[in-house]
Amino acid sequence: MSKTKTVSTIVAASMLVGMIAGCAKQSAPAQQTADGKSDKKAPVTITFWFPGADKVNDEYFTNVAKEFETLHPNIKVETTVLPANSADVDTKLNAAKLSGTFPDVLSAYLIFMGTRGTKGEFAPLDDYIKNWDEKDDVFESALAIGKVKDKTVGLGFYPAPEILTYRKDFFKEAGLDPEKPPATWEELAQDAEKLTKRDANGNVTRAGFDIPGTNASVFFEPFMRQNGSKVIDEEKEAPAFSDAKSVEALNFLVDLANKKVNIPFDYQKKDTFPFINGKSAMSFLQTTMITNLIKNNPDLKDNLGFVPVLKRDNKVAFNGYRLFTIGANSKHKDESWDFIKFMMSKDQMWKRYKDLKIPVVRKSLEKQFMDDDPKFNGVLLDYVKNGKGKPIIPWTSLYDKYIQLAYEEAISGKKPAAQALKDAQEGLEKEINTSTK
Repeated sequence: MSKTKTVSTIVAASMLVGMIAGCAKQSAPAQQTADGKSDKKAPVTITFWFPGADKVNDEYFTNVAKEFETLHPNIKVETTVLPANSADVDTKLNAAKLSGTFPDVLSAYLIFMGTRGTKGEFAPLDDYIKNWDEKDDVFESALAIGKVKDKTVGLGFYPAPEILTYRKDFFKEAGLDPEKPPATWEELAQDAEKLTKRDANGNVTRAGFDIPGTNASVFFEPFMRQNGSKVIDEEKEAPAFSDAKSVEALNFLVDLANKKVNIPFDYQKKDTFPFINGKSAMSFLQTTMITNLIKNNPDLKDNLGFVPVLKRDNKVAFNGYRLFTIGANSKHKDESWDFIKFMMSKDQMWKRYKDLKIPVVRKSLEKQFMDDDPKFNGVLLDYVKNGKGKPIIPWTSLYDKYIQLAYEEAISGKKPAAQALKDAQEGLEKEINTSTK
C-alpha cells in the first residue's frame, strides 16, 4: 500500500471515530451524581396548601410561591387556599387522601400533628433537618413542636398566640388606668364589669370582655391550664378536664357571662368578634387580627394595649403553631424541602413578621424583632414562651368536640359546669375506647 493511501485510510478512520463519538455524546444521558440522581432535574410541580385568613395573609402565601419559582425555574408551585377552620381543613385533607391528591407541602395546624402525624400521613424530616446548615439558627421550640414518636414530621414556622388586647380609650372612659391592665382573674372580672355599657333595658351595647358562646376550646383551654389543670394527660393519652381545677375555671367564665359583661359570638368566626367591630373593651386576638384592625383603623394604633399573660396557679397562654409538612406519599420530597427551606429563610421570616405580625423563630432575628417594636413584641414573646397549643394526641378532634360541648352547655345554663365537664369527659372516653377496638 502506498504512503498516500495509508494516510488517507488513517484520516478516514479518525473521522469515523470522531463522528461515532459525537453521536454518542449527543445521545448520552445526563451525568449522574453520587446518589444516583441526575444533575439536571426535570421540571416538576409541587402542591402547597395553606389555611386562608384574610386578604393580606392569602396574598403573601400565594405570592411567595411565585418568588420561589423565579429562583427555582425547574419547580412550579400550585397553591390552594384552604378554609380557616381546622375542622373544614380536616375534611379537605380526608378527601385528598382518598383521591390521592394529598398536598406535597402543607401549612398544618398543630392539631394535625396528633390526628395525622401519628398515623404516618406526613414524611419524616429528620434527615433533611440534619443536613440543613441553618438549623442551629432556628428556635428549639420550632424544631421540637413537630416531633411525633421520636420523628420530626413538621417544622414550626408560625407561632400563633392569642393576646389579650384592650382599648385604652375605653379604659380612660371607665375611670381605669390605661397603663394598668388586669393581671389576675379577679382584676379581669372587675375591669370587665366597669367597662361594660348597657342601654336603658339592660342590653349590652359594648362588652367589657369578649366571652364567646360557641366554638370556644381555644378560648377556654388557657383558663383551665392557668388554674392548674392538665386538660389532657399527654403521657397517658387520657382526658383530664373534669377535675376540680377545670370546673373552677369554667365556673369563673360562666359567672362572668351571667353578669352580662359580654356579647356572645362564634369564636371561629374572627370577623364577628365584638372587639373587632368596636363593641368590646377587651378580647383575645391573633396577631393577624391586630394587624388588620390597625390597618383598617389607623387611629386605633395608640389606643390598643396588650396584656401580659395572666397568671393564677400557672402562667400559661394559648399559643397555636402552624408547621410545614411534606406528604408521606409525595413524589417530590426533595423539591418540597427546597420550598420549605426557602420559606424558613431569614428574608421570608422577616417579611412574614412585617406583613402579618407573625413572630420570628430564628435566633439571629430576635434582637431585630425586639428593637422593631419593644412594647408589643415583648408581650408577644411572653405569649410565645409561655404558650401551649393543642395537645398532640390521635383524638384531638374528638376532644375538641366534647370540650366545646361542655363549655356551651355550661355557658348557656343548660348544665352546671361540673356536670357538663363530667358528661363530656365520659362521652369522650367512651368514643375513644370504641374507636380503638
